[in-house]
Amino acid sequence: MRRKLANDVLVYLNKLISHLNNLDKTRIKMEALLKSGVIVRRDIEQVYEGLFMGSITSLENWIENLFIGLMVGRIKHPSSLVVPRVSFNSDRIAREVTFGGRSYLDWLPYEKYTKKRAKAFFRNGVPFTNLDNKDIKKLNILYTVRNAIAHKSPHSLSLFQKEIIGSNPVSQQERNPAGYLRSIFRISPSQTRYENFITEMVLTVKKLCS
Repeated sequence: MRRKLANDVLVYLNKLISHLNNLDKTRIKMEALLKSGVIVRRDIEQVYEGLFMGSITSLENWIENLFIGLMVGRIKHPSSLVVPRVSFNSDRIAREVTFGGRSYLDWLPYEKYTKKRAKAFFRNGVPFTNLDNKDIKKLNILYTVRNAIAHKSPHSLSLFQKEIIGSNPVSQQERNPAGYLRSIFRISPSQTRYENFITEMVLTVKKLCS
């Protein structure tokens, strides 16, 4: 069977951005419903949590598919420094080898999983080693918020308070993940912390495409 032409990595990136934009359209619609009194604050906070979880899941899926796509040649990267140590003829085989018998893989925290795995499967880990410590810290923040939402355990909430809230002067309403995501990051132009997180996410993964 003739292999399909590889998609440029930027095409793949734009699919992620389009998906994140669609999620944000849902957020905007729900904010309008809150303003009109159709839903209450508890509803909108659950929406923010769900959208954020969906965004992080999309990010991890994107990283995984980029990883596999580059190994099988399904995704074309512009840099000649991206060289898989082993090439595979199909996604299925590449996944079997990469997953090592596991049913799924974690890709966050980034340095612990993605970066370490990339060094084993790509020469010098490129492009996954393109992220610097500042970029990785941003992803770790997303991961901390994600865990606080997903688990709501004393440990995950304690990390959220320590690493995200810290000494920041936020209201009591903003000291939980949902309230924090919905709170204002900046006034002009108006942007919530949720929107800022998504912007930072996109800017970070763009570095994997260059």
